[in-house]
Amino acid sequence: MTTPNASWSPSEEEASDVLLAVRDLKTYFPLGKGWLGRRDWVRAVDGVNFDLRRGEVLGLVGESGSGKTTLGRTVLRLVEPTDGSIRLDGVDFLALKGKALRQVRRRLQVVFQDSYASLSPRMQIGQIVAEPLKLHHIVARGETKDRVLE
Repeated sequence: MTTPNASWSPSEEEASDVLLAVRDLKTYFPLGKGWLGRRDWVRAVDGVNFDLRRGEVLGLVGESGSGKTTLGRTVLRLVEPTDGSIRLDGVDFLALKGKALRQVRRRLQVVFQDSYASLSPRMQIGQIVAEPLKLHHIVARGETKDRVLE
C-alpha cells in the first residue's frame, strides 16, 4: 500500500486520470502520558500513499488492527489526519470545511466488510436507501419515497 518513494508524483497525463491521491497520510491517536511525562501515540495509519483512478475500485486487505478502517475514516475525514495530503479531483480535500466538505462527501463511499456495521438490521431497506437522500438533501421531502422506489 505504501509506495517506496513518497516524493513520487504522476506524470501530467496520469494526474488528469487520478480521482483520489493520498500522500504520506498519517493518523495517530494519543495514549496519554508515558514514561518521563512524554506523550505516547498509536500510529494507526503511518505514511500511506496511493492513487485511485477513475473507474477503479480499491480493495484494502490487512490483518485485524492494521488500520484499514481508520484509513477509510481518515480519507472521508470522519477522523482528521495527523499529517499528509488528500487530493480529490485535484482539490485539496483537507482544506475543505462546512458546506463545501459536505457537498464533496456526497461523492464518497466506503463499504466496510462487516455488513451489520454498514447496514442496520433494525432498518428496512427503503429506510437505508432514503437515509443519504435525506441527509444530503438530494431530493425534495415529498419526492423521497418515489426516488427510493425508483
